[in-house]
Amino acid sequence: MPRENREIKLTPVDDASLNRAPVIRLESKETLELARKRRLEAVDKDAMRLDVPARDEFEIRTHEPDPKLLLGNDPLTRRFMDMPWDDELPHHGSIFWASFIIITLSLAGFAMWSLKQADNPDTRSDRVPVATHSVLANEVAENLEAAQLIDRIEAATRRYFATTDPAMLASLSRHPDRVAPLIARHYQDRPILPNRVTGTVELQPLTLERRADFWMHTVRLENRKTRKVIIEVPDSGDPKIDWEAFAGHQPMKWDDFARERPAEVTMDFRVYLEPDHFFSHEFADSSRWNSFRLTALQSEETLFGYIENGNPIAEEIRKLLSQSGKQKVAVILRLQVPAGIQSRRGVVIEKIVSPCWIHLDPPDA
Repeated sequence: MPRENREIKLTPVDDASLNRAPVIRLESKETLELARKRRLEAVDKDAMRLDVPARDEFEIRTHEPDPKLLLGNDPLTRRFMDMPWDDELPHHGSIFWASFIIITLSLAGFAMWSLKQADNPDTRSDRVPVATHSVLANEVAENLEAAQLIDRIEAATRRYFATTDPAMLASLSRHPDRVAPLIARHYQDRPILPNRVTGTVELQPLTLERRADFWMHTVRLENRKTRKVIIEVPDSGDPKIDWEAFAGHQPMKWDDFARERPAEVTMDFRVYLEPDHFFSHEFADSSRWNSFRLTALQSEETLFGYIENGNPIAEEIRKLLSQSGKQKVAVILRLQVPAGIQSRRGVVIEKIVSPCWIHLDPPDA
């Protein structure tokens, strides 16, 4: 049967008007005794009084610390606290004096050691300004030297692009005695066109084979093109430009070499080298030969260079390729076309002349 929805509220009730319904109680000796114990005695209102003692008659904190516990409860401490401060210290036995002597000697030894280890304050105060002045002087000198080096590099680059004389161009280049005939032959049927440098785009140091005396100088020219030159700053401080890398010099045009294939002629070529799997004719045995694809800058012809297994040059090439992430690398290779060879694209790699397109040191003849 559903309940009626009634609002719950508090209503004052008059005890006199309350009609109590008769209640039937089941009582026993145990319930009567329990009710008697829980019944409260009436308390006289006049007897209800809170007596608070005076402040000096009780302790405010529940746990009042004993001063003896704060200072220490050993006999020696109590004797020091009880004695007058203006009296002489009493004798405390051999143990106290032995401890005092040990502590004194320890402090004296530490003081002597500190004096030996520490410098004279006056000397140190004089040394600090001298060291600071030296550091600042070195920094100023290094900044000045760097600024002068940049000026020399930019001046050398401007002269390089402005000259039209092959002899002057050779004097501004690395290894001038060796490259002078190469420059003369390169420009014998073409003029040297001057091109004024209008500004530096970037100048950054290069570390080549653990040598830190090379720079890459990117300049903007009057014709609005940008060119990169590799510059070496030798011990003399006079910057020299690598003409062979700048001109992409080859002993003969790569395309002509690929078509003519002069037999038994050894030449050093600047090429791009990458791994390949082309084997044919004399180089058909892949278990004997390593194959590499060879291309050159601004050329269309492709050749394949071969090295026999077990040749240290093959391991050196694999190391270079591994360092480049299996991508092609720019190297100078000494190549030869064997006499009577049937492969129309095959050449033999005799030597890695340089792991980059510049000769760090003058090559052998």
